[in-house]
Amino acid sequence: MRFPTKHYHWQWRLRSDPETLWPLVTNTNRFDRDSGTPRMTAVRLSGDDRLTNARAWVRLPALGIPLEYVQEPFEWTYPHRFGVTRRYTAGPLAELRTLAELFPQPDGGTLLHYHVWMRARNLAGLVAVPLVGPLVFQRTFGRSFRDYDQMAISGQPPYIASADVKFMSGGKKRLESARRRLLDDGANPALLDQLVAAIEQGDPTALAHMRPYALADYWKADRAEVLKLCLVATRHGLLDLRWDILCPSCRGVKVSLPTLGGVSRTIHCELCHVDFNANFERSVELTFRPNPAIRTVEEGIFCVGGPQDTPHVVAQQLIPDGESRVITPTLEPGRYRLRTLRKPGGQALAVDPGGLSELTLTATEVEWPNTEPRLAITPTLHFENQSGEEQLFMLERYAWGDQAALAADVTML
Repeated sequence: MRFPTKHYHWQWRLRSDPETLWPLVTNTNRFDRDSGTPRMTAVRLSGDDRLTNARAWVRLPALGIPLEYVQEPFEWTYPHRFGVTRRYTAGPLAELRTLAELFPQPDGGTLLHYHVWMRARNLAGLVAVPLVGPLVFQRTFGRSFRDYDQMAISGQPPYIASADVKFMSGGKKRLESARRRLLDDGANPALLDQLVAAIEQGDPTALAHMRPYALADYWKADRAEVLKLCLVATRHGLLDLRWDILCPSCRGVKVSLPTLGGVSRTIHCELCHVDFNANFERSVELTFRPNPAIRTVEEGIFCVGGPQDTPHVVAQQLIPDGESRVITPTLEPGRYRLRTLRKPGGQALAVDPGGLSELTLTATEVEWPNTEPRLAITPTLHFENQSGEEQLFMLERYAWGDQAALAADVTML
């Protein structure tokens, strides 16, 4: 028996603009955790005919009930909308779809619309849907959105926790002891205070991958000086370091190692279905985390595939063969590329204020055109799929973010 789909719609008026809110509300791993979603116990991105075009198979518990679902790839257009569909194979639900839309307001701020479509899989789901929707989602999602809005308004760094933090037994004493040793070793007192505050107040998920250049930018400090401070802090028991190996295609962290000894081996990216070797110039990043004797970090996965997993991708759309999609992203000047996950190469694009206001871009069975059209800052883009198979379209910035402290940077200190 097929049960009907229930649609819920809520809206919140927030004080920040969509561009400022975007990196906070689209960090779906943190959002799901903050909203009470259980930690995923298993995630698979390959090895199943269903898992094409960035689909994921997921298992997690909810109130003692095992849930399993195949997640469609997230779709988004910066900074206006993002959403996802999950089709369940175990548990009380058959399908869950969400869509968030951010509308700028004439007098400033954002009107955030949030839609949820839920369909029960069995009688238990038929009872649960009207309880989970208005009674759970509306309250918890609204609280998270308002918390993020307050973070944006106050100007506090996004790594600050939205709830009370927990130290290990004796952790605060070890933190203070490490701080004193660093001061005795000549550490900059002002920067050290900032670092200690980050450990004391930081979100446990964000602290799992502390990026020294990002910290320096938040603190308006010299990047090299902050990097050196973090390195010295590892010697005094304040921080541990990790070498994160990044996929050159999706730019996600695929392996995290305590030393460079294992970096030379070939690494496989399940999402992109490619093997690659680490490139010290571009794909080996040094990150830090608190010493576990002081604070433990949160490495659990609560959501996969959200927009902040690939922040260089400004738009992502799943388009069946023979269909099209129209989007209007907001772009920064620079060079971009449109590519699809199942088609090699891509279409180069340049963005500047004098570019085209509208353009049709088509994936076909032949190679992408060897051209570089110029686009306006807010163009209307028509994505067409004439390739003979479903394609995941991704519009991405060419430039890698410059907040990564790469292995090559460390060797030059």
